Amino acid sequence: MDKEYSHLIKPLVVKSPPEGLYPTEPRFWMEGKDLEGFQGHFSYGFYKKPTTLHPTEGSVVHPHDECLVFVGTDHTNILYLGAEVSIELGEEREEHIFNEPTVIVIPKGLPHGPVKINKVEKPIIHYSIGLGPEYKAEILYENATKPKTNSNKYSHLVKKFISHPEPGSSMADIADEKGVMHASTGGVGPGNGDEVVWVFGKDLEGLEINFSWGFYTQCGKWHRGGEAHTHPEEEILVYVGLDPENIDYLGAELELGMGKDYERHIFNTPTVAICPQGFPHLPLITRWVDKPYGFFVCCLSGDHDSPWVEA
Repeated sequence: MDKEYSHLIKPLVVKSPPEGLYPTEPRFWMEGKDLEGFQGHFSYGFYKKPTTLHPTEGSVVHPHDECLVFVGTDHTNILYLGAEVSIELGEEREEHIFNEPTVIVIPKGLPHGPVKINKVEKPIIHYSIGLGPEYKAEILYENATKPKTNSNKYSHLVKKFISHPEPGSSMADIADEKGVMHASTGGVGPGNGDEVVWVFGKDLEGLEINFSWGFYTQCGKWHRGGEAHTHPEEEILVYVGLDPENIDYLGAELELGMGKDYERHIFNTPTVAICPQGFPHLPLITRWVDKPYGFFVCCLSGDHDSPWVEA
């Protein structure tokens, strides 16, 4: 029999993206209608060889803000991408090339793409987050006929994917000089991330979003300080595998408490947990790990406030 909050724990679903957006590799694709009305959407997938995407031809424009994230699959070095990637921004087709983990901020109305995976040393991960419950887009095929430029009008939208926590915050206590957070310090539990990057609205041109990426290999409880916390805004917790040959493989089993009575939910496949505004959640415990896995938070606020629920 379903528990009270079973509807908030959902397996990730492989779906076909909108036509012309991505090539044929399997991809998780979830929108607000799949996420109990969450006011955002996301996708997740791997790229193992050079290809063109987002879109595969022309450029694309959205009526909502978007972040495009490119990270590596080497769980021992979160700052290693393992590929060379380019993206075109604006009607000017301004080309930007990067070979480090990067987030591209796409304000609504800005034509962008295509993205080209030019070189691949090791498979990479690309996930996207859109600030609207439904993905909406128009593909502009005529832009493909315009010449490329190499100016810097949009360079501020291309960000190295590293952490910039506020000085004095608990996150600052576990971040090193390279912008990587380490769960082995700062009073965080053993199940938390080996290496984590977390970016905030101030890093993302003022967007009302903060999100993370991390690699996880250890068993145990993730947090110290209390049993459950809440957030003033909606949040999703996304658990994903790192095997580019099997997107449905997580490689670990986790247990998550949901609601004021810590209703326990256990899962061992790629999963999203939906936390409505003010909803108590945790404790989060990694029960076993066969293979390193990935995890990202997406919270619909420029800041990340996590008050503990008083016992």
